[in-house]
Amino acid sequence: MLVQTLHKDGYKITLIAKTLDLNRTYCYSLLLDKPQKERPDKDAEVKQAIIRICIQFPTYGYRRVTAVLRNRLGRSINRKKVQRIMQEEGLTVPVKERVAKRTKESGRIPVIRSNEHFQVDMTKVWCGADGWGYLFAVIDA
Repeated sequence: MLVQTLHKDGYKITLIAKTLDLNRTYCYSLLLDKPQKERPDKDAEVKQAIIRICIQFPTYGYRRVTAVLRNRLGRSINRKKVQRIMQEEGLTVPVKERVAKRTKESGRIPVIRSNEHFQVDMTKVWCGADGWGYLFAVIDA
């Protein structure tokens, strides 16, 4: 807007570009009043196929949908395009967050006499010229 106003006031584009620290070519492009063309939706066929697959397999993520789509349409389709379309259409599957158990299970195994419950641990030990050896420790609990 500012470039167009200054140009109408009689300033040259080179001076406007230097003053505003803009690219001269960009300033010339701002002067052109071209209506933007509406692009045809290239992804319409792919979008409809993705929606059908997501209805048929509601638990599939974008990777599986991409594989099924490639198989059905018989052409190469980028997984990023599938992911973008699924996000736009709200078809993504929520990710399950899995938390590792860091504590031991509470509850002890009742032991009455020996040879009922054993615990085992294993570690690697450097044995010099022979290389690594494995040391197994067995405890009668």
